[in-house]
Amino acid sequence: MYKSNKIKRGLTALGYAVICMIALSASLLPQPLTTAQAASQNYVMFSINVQDFSYPEYSIATLNRILDIHEKYGVPVDLYLTTTMTDIYEAQSPALLTRLKTSPVASVSYHVRPPNPYYTNYDWLGLSQLTSTQQYTTVMNYETHGLDLVTGQPTSQTGGYKKLTEVMGYAPYVAANQPDASVGQETSDVFKDLGARFFIQHDRIINLGDKLNGVYLRPEHYDLKLFEHVGEKAKNLIKTAFSEAQAATGAQAPYFVGIKMHDNDFFAVDSAWVTVYTKGSKRPPWDTSKKSALLSDAEQQAVWNQYEATVAYIAAKNSKYKPLNAPLLWQMLGGTITPPAPTAATTLYLSGTMHIETNQSSWPNPDALLAFFARATATGKIANQTTAMRWSVGADIGWLQGEARAAEVIRATEAMGVEWDVHAHEMADRANCSAKLTQLGGHPNHVASGVVATEIDTLRSLVRGSSGASWQAEILWGIVRQANHGVGSDDDAIGVWRPKNSTDWTTHDPNGNLIAVGGGNRRLPEIEAYAGKLSVNAQGLPPVLSATIMVSPKTLTITNTTDGIDAIESWAWRIGALPNIKWANLRETATAWVAAGSVASRLENWQ
Repeated sequence: MYKSNKIKRGLTALGYAVICMIALSASLLPQPLTTAQAASQNYVMFSINVQDFSYPEYSIATLNRILDIHEKYGVPVDLYLTTTMTDIYEAQSPALLTRLKTSPVASVSYHVRPPNPYYTNYDWLGLSQLTSTQQYTTVMNYETHGLDLVTGQPTSQTGGYKKLTEVMGYAPYVAANQPDASVGQETSDVFKDLGARFFIQHDRIINLGDKLNGVYLRPEHYDLKLFEHVGEKAKNLIKTAFSEAQAATGAQAPYFVGIKMHDNDFFAVDSAWVTVYTKGSKRPPWDTSKKSALLSDAEQQAVWNQYEATVAYIAAKNSKYKPLNAPLLWQMLGGTITPPAPTAATTLYLSGTMHIETNQSSWPNPDALLAFFARATATGKIANQTTAMRWSVGADIGWLQGEARAAEVIRATEAMGVEWDVHAHEMADRANCSAKLTQLGGHPNHVASGVVATEIDTLRSLVRGSSGASWQAEILWGIVRQANHGVGSDDDAIGVWRPKNSTDWTTHDPNGNLIAVGGGNRRLPEIEAYAGKLSVNAQGLPPVLSATIMVSPKTLTITNTTDGIDAIESWAWRIGALPNIKWANLRETATAWVAAGSVASRLENWQ
């Protein structure tokens, strides 16, 4: 039986400091194991039981943060969803489901909670009085339909294990169900027939290869409930867990320690199902409006500190304590990992940019700017990305001529991979900016970054500046209807096209000599929504779409928000792991669009 997840609220300093940030790369991602490796290793399996329907917004944020941590350190993790949480995420955060499906370190499994009547000591429906055939039919009906939390009855909608299989594109590897003995065989048969590869038992030692009713059991020699050890040193916890595992009666090498948390452990005193179904009546109807108290901010932070320190410790001790998730365990036993669903042809190219204006009051601090780009150009480099996040800067003539450290900043950022676009508010200054960038040791490109629609026809020809400087635009970004950035002025379309002319610039002209790269609305949440939608369904879309985040040089936050480099890094790790996503700067996006056939892809209000 599950025990109430009261955490130890000790707020003492963690003995093990969180290891310095480890860039996620292919070498850190879960790798298959040889037979010899399997026999000689001690194994760790992180499991997150997801179940808190009372606070869905907290649950969603918690899972994203857990994935951030595991992707940061390259440590695999299993996340167990109930049928109810699958429904909630589908309705409230489809991007999270996509992330769970595509994360390079995450595996999704399934678990059963009340009011399902085949949970241990919860047979309110009288299943024990039914025949074997009736039991099987009843459980199968539950695991192929939704669940009414008030009545405990199946709904007419698709749900259960079957729905999670459809959402993920593979049968969840583990079906964590703890039925009464009177319905155990029939429940096992249902999950076996639906595709489960593993079951779980916590009441005895489980060695690698043990089975229950013809299905493998997930091996476990010690169940480390991390929520009961907040404030303790990760090193000591893991060492003690394996000492206990190796001393357990009946335990055989290799040894497995499970590290378990629940989504609510990070924010609530008790889970939703404990609050509604354990502390109250065990018969319908149930009052689902009851909610557990929340942990204090300090208590929540202590849990997060404990969790990240433990993940970081396992990452650092990878050779001693090998982390696995269910697919890698299945592979150890000779199974084949279900390949990911093929990605669609459409790719969303994502870029980052900023404009440094002539007005000195908006200029960035050079040291802060360099520190920002040191992090911004290193983030998002994960297995399915060939580069880290790509950036460009457009600086007007006033900064180029007036900032004493302009040459230093330009050269240093170019060394980090930042490109310098041409940004100006006067036509002649575009040529002057290009010339000054070159004089300062930079390599300006042919991107006109920041363009009033009325300038488009002029930009089709060579632009001349003072002292004979000249420059030719090839790519446009940041088209506005009027120069003051008033309401409705900014073009929020995504995609790439060739503008017809200054008046009809939203129409694609295949013979035009300028390429317009769309930026979307340039904020993190909305662009993540684009990516999530694209990852779920890219059918019928053109090959190349584009979106850009834009940073204020003065505050180094996303324009008109408080999202700084921490938020950008977290966003980049998440979004970079999604299928159909590619990092590129503005110039590279246009180049990719041409290489993909120059198919016009301007989309407005794509939500």
